[in-house]
Order: sequence, then structure tokens, then C-alpha cells
Amino acid sequence: MQLNDRGAGESLRAGLMAATCALLAPVARAQAPSDDPTQIDTGLLYYQEDGGRVRSIGAIVKLNRDLGDERVLGAQIAVDSLTGGSPNGAVAQKSVQTFATPSGSSLTQTPRRGDDDDHEQLYTIAAGRQPLDTSFHDLRVAGDLSWTQPVGIGNKLSVGAHLSKEYDFISASANGMFSHDFNNRNTTLGVGASAEFDQVKAVGGTPLPGTSYALFRKQDGAENKRVYGAQLGLTQVMARNWITQLNLSVDRSTGYLNDPYKILSQVNAGGVTTDYWFENRPDTHTRRSAYLGNKLALGRSVLDVAYRYGTDDWGIDSHTVTAKYRLRVGGSAYIEPQLRWYRQGAADFYSLFLTSAPTGFMSADPRLAAFTAKTVGLKLGLPLAGWGEVGLRLEGYQQDPKVRSSSLAGLSGLDLNPRLRAVVLQLDWRFGF
Repeated sequence: MQLNDRGAGESLRAGLMAATCALLAPVARAQAPSDDPTQIDTGLLYYQEDGGRVRSIGAIVKLNRDLGDERVLGAQIAVDSLTGGSPNGAVAQKSVQTFATPSGSSLTQTPRRGDDDDHEQLYTIAAGRQPLDTSFHDLRVAGDLSWTQPVGIGNKLSVGAHLSKEYDFISASANGMFSHDFNNRNTTLGVGASAEFDQVKAVGGTPLPGTSYALFRKQDGAENKRVYGAQLGLTQVMARNWITQLNLSVDRSTGYLNDPYKILSQVNAGGVTTDYWFENRPDTHTRRSAYLGNKLALGRSVLDVAYRYGTDDWGIDSHTVTAKYRLRVGGSAYIEPQLRWYRQGAADFYSLFLTSAPTGFMSADPRLAAFTAKTVGLKLGLPLAGWGEVGLRLEGYQQDPKVRSSSLAGLSGLDLNPRLRAVVLQLDWRFGF
């Protein structure tokens, strides 16, 4: 299943598993230089949503090799697995509901069990419960390469490539960034671009968007998606202990942008489901964002605060505020509390359910709904004499949808879009040689 499209609204595990990107800002200025030409970062991550929903376990190894003259080679490999229940988009009911797994082709067949090669199964959802597809599982393997080198005086060029493979999803991308230092290297201006090529081959075939779920109108073969992006960045040293960073970015996706595993419920005037429909999203999506970050050294501690505004042509506006404070606690050990607040509006075509047969774009995907989210975390970093540094991070996440109920008799009293809670535990080890 597509890891990019399923799971929590903000994909919390992306902090560990994200592909290597070309960063326009020279973040290395805020870090202490190392005498070791080779730096290795390793990490293990555990992510668990409540209510029997998605669980992720991942591992990553990242290598940076300084070849001298500011030439740096980077490589990364990541593996993660996902299991658990994922919302299929249907609305809860006061009666039992029956659905087919993605490989299913009927809602009336007899469920079969005991044969691993037979995926023609049904699953039932108890009255009053949010419909979750518990057959959700996947394994993702991803690799990245990057190269950075100077180009003339005060200029730097970085290029990178990414490849990832999942059971039903393949993604390949490339990125490049050119930056120029001036004002006695106190100011850096950069421009970057990226291109991503994805292929989706849905389990059981790709549903025809906007068609009746009961008819299972699907087609074989793969669907394609393209994403092209650009970024402009400015980093300024404001004082000896203060760096500020401004990034402007835009990307445009075209092609197959649906989630092939998401449906919507159609209910009558009493709120009782009468039909289900496969979702139907636009085949283009343009997103724009502005990011402002500040790093401030306060003695031996560092305060990091940032704000990001995002908007797109699907009608989703978002605001993100983050704050981290790295506090030294004797020697090189530190603790780092972290807060994150996020709010987004709903997509223009989002709806919890339909009250009539569809005529245009539509989706009940919770990630396209209006919601707020909060993350509270704490990281502990400990130096290991001669063996680098080990870190342990624990975070709690809560996502609160704006609309969770309906006044229709058949839906009253039901939690139609439940609050999501999750816990994240990450262990990392950094060392050099």
C-alpha cells in the first residue's frame, strides 16, 4: 500500500524515513564542525496509533563522506513496515457494515480463510465503529544518493536522487540546488528544483473514480503521477548567535492523484447508508508554501522556532508552528523539549458523506478534512566516549477533526471522524571516523 497516502494526517514517521532533500539553507553553520571525514547516522523508529490503527517500525542508515575541498558524498537506505487498520472513508452506522479488502470483487461472497494465496475476503465493521481496513500492510525500501561540491568562489552545487519501492507503489526522483554566498558569507541565496515520477499499481486493480463501490469497476495496469517542484531560499546570519532562514516553495502534481483504497458513503434523509462510491480527486494539484525559521544560541543552549504557511488549489490552507529548545545538562549531554502545532482547512471537495449521487470531485479521506494537531516531545542526547552520540526521542501526537458528528437521526450520537492519538519512539546513534 502507498506509504505516502495512507496513515496519519501528517505522517509522523516522515521525520525518520523522509528521502534526502536539497536544503537551500546552510544548516551546517549551526552545528559544530567535526574532525571525522565520515559521519554515520543510524535510527530506529516505532510509531503506533490508538484504536488498533497503523503501526510502523522503521530503520535508517545515512552516511556522509567528506572528500575534501568541500566535496561531500551522501548515501542513505531506509526500510519500514506498516500494519494495522486504516480508515476506508466510509461513515460509521448504527448497524453492522460489510466491505471487501482491496483484492475483493464482491460484497456478497463467502469470506475465505486459511489460504494465503486467496485474497478474496470480506470484513465486517461493528455498529457505531469507524470502518477500518485491517488488511492494510506494507514494506517499503528506499535509497538515496547525494553529491555536494563548490562551483567557483562562493558557490555550491548539490544534486541528489531517490528511489523507493513498495508493494503497489514505485517512486523515483531527482533534485538539484545551487547556492551562492555573499556579504562576507553572512548571506546565502539558493535556488533548487526537483522532479518525481511515481507509478501506482493498486491491489485488485485501479477503481474507476466516482463509480459505485458495489459494482467493483476496476482496470488492470499501472497509473502514473508526476511531481515537479521549485524552491527559493535565503539564509542570513543576523548576529554571532542568530541565523534566520526563509524558504519559498511550489510544486505541481499531475496524473493519478486518487487513493485507490478510499470510498465514500451515500446516506438517505435519515442518515442510513444506501450506497458507497469510489473517491474522485482532480488530476492536478498545485501547492505553495512559505517557511520562516530562526536558530538562536543562548549560551550553550539553542532555541529553534519556525512557522510555515501552506496553501493549494484544492482549497487547503495550513499553518504550522514548531519550537525546540536544546538545553545542555553537563558535559555534552542535552535534553530537547519540542512542541508542534498544526491546523488545516478542508479540501473543497471533502465531505464526511454524500446525501445524493455524486456529480463531481469527492473524497472522505480524513487527511483532507479540517483538523488541528498537536505534538509534544522530548529528546535526550548522550555522548559516548569515543563512540559518538546516542539519542532517544519520545513524542505524543493528537489530531482533532473539526467536524465529527451529524444531526441526521441515523448518525446522531456517532463519532464519525474520531480523534487520532499516536506515540512515537525513536532511537538514533551518530558517530564518525
